[in-house]
Amino acid sequence: MKGLTSKVGEVINPKGAPIGVKMLEDEAGLKEAGVGKLERNLALCQLFKYVSLYKKTRGVVFDNIDACVVGSYILGLGVPPEDLKERWIKGWRYSDKLFEALVSQIHALPQGKYKAAIFAPLEDLERRDIKPDAVLLTVNSTQAYLVAVGYFDATGKKISSDFNGHAACEVVAAVIQGKSPWLTIPCGGARGVAGAQDDELWMGMTVEELETTVDRLASVGLAYPPGIYQSAISPLAADHPLTYLVTRKP
Repeated sequence: MKGLTSKVGEVINPKGAPIGVKMLEDEAGLKEAGVGKLERNLALCQLFKYVSLYKKTRGVVFDNIDACVVGSYILGLGVPPEDLKERWIKGWRYSDKLFEALVSQIHALPQGKYKAAIFAPLEDLERRDIKPDAVLLTVNSTQAYLVAVGYFDATGKKISSDFNGHAACEVVAAVIQGKSPWLTIPCGGARGVAGAQDDELWMGMTVEELETTVDRLASVGLAYPPGIYQSAISPLAADHPLTYLVTRKP
């Protein structure tokens, strides 16, 4: 894992620091790792952005990652409140059957298996010699393309996704459960409370998968931005309206 952050920066150049996630079966693991708890109660998607943009290392337990009850559920730290179904039926025109389908199809870690988690810039986990259970990247569509093609060309395997429009933070559970690399689109909550942008995608994978991907891309000289655009070396199209405005001899 040593030097992986630098390789990712050179090859993929994501829209924020790569994030490592380490799940802990006991809250005491935070103290053992020397990691302080998140100071406020945030949604899981907010935590992604906080760690990635501000490069902070923070520990989470149920009480400080429950601002959106979906995130704490996905981490296996707690179940949603009993009236959540009623709220979705009243406020989002859901039916009982549709809500049950929503919950059953969200990728979530087993309830009670974990009591805490560390979310940190991958670089910090490298320094601490802690191997994460999942690595998260914030990317645009071209960077996602590079990850997808790099991984496939190295392994012959396609990346995965079955996003239903809600709960983009399930990427954590999907990767830890072996469904990776995983590509997802920020959901309405991530856009509303975490500021996810129109050109933003989230990708998750294991350390080994990320190393395989960046090594493959580097070996064939692919990096962001990729040298695949012909327009930079093509003569201007004579019949394009812009050509008339800028050429020396219209």
